[in-house]
Amino acid sequence: MSKSAMIHTCTMLPTIFVNHGGGPLPILNQQPSIASSIKNARPTEIPSAILVISAHYESAPIAIQTRLRHTLLFDYYGFPSESYQYQYSPPGDEKLAHRIQALLKESHVPSRLESERGLDHGMFVPLMLMYPEADIPVVGLSLHPSLDVDIHLTIGKALRPLRQENVLIVGSGYAFHNMRYLLGPTQRSIQYSKEFYSWLQSVFVGKRNTSRLRNTLVHWKEEAPHATECHPREEHLLPLFVVAAAAGEESVGEVEAYVEGKGDGEHAVSNFRFK
Repeated sequence: MSKSAMIHTCTMLPTIFVNHGGGPLPILNQQPSIASSIKNARPTEIPSAILVISAHYESAPIAIQTRLRHTLLFDYYGFPSESYQYQYSPPGDEKLAHRIQALLKESHVPSRLESERGLDHGMFVPLMLMYPEADIPVVGLSLHPSLDVDIHLTIGKALRPLRQENVLIVGSGYAFHNMRYLLGPTQRSIQYSKEFYSWLQSVFVGKRNTSRLRNTLVHWKEEAPHATECHPREEHLLPLFVVAAAAGEESVGEVEAYVEGKGDGEHAVSNFRFK
């Protein structure tokens, strides 16, 4: 075990949202801006464990991973052969998984323990970049396939006590996720992403009124500019909502990294930190 895995801080950890990129592209050096933003999202504090909420994992009831040692789930297609050979096996944390299940039960959110599934790319891509040593225990958490915003805000709120238990809560998604535009960017889609980013900034940066935030997020499709053009399906946005809710009422949101769309096929996306 490395020294970094044995020394932990008692400081309350932030919650973070990262853009995990397109499949394995950030670790193939084909999305360097995204890769850099993920690396820089690593907090200076050393967590005892990491909880990752991935846009690529949906389950009813909510699934909580309990593997003793993680394997990888290569849930992407058509990439170079090397991207199916990665080795990354952080330990799991069964005790934390049971703790999460208890917290969800207190909030009347049904859940189940999952011992077979590997880490999908929404989990292992950011983890490989942030914690390449693979020496900190990891638990993966699914979204609910209903994609109901209120359910996911309830999940986030239920997870709040983990911040005081030195658990780093990471939401892994994409601030702009429309595959049609990601595969064929246009000046219009890049402008959509910039305007949507501005809305995200107005909602999440600074101190937030909790009841007003909940109402805004529940009605995000009506309030955000180009909402369904930026997110035809909201699974890549919900991890951001979960970590914002997990941060708590007194937290302050900030933009951790901003990748600006410059008209060369790169849409505007941003990582967020709540502390």
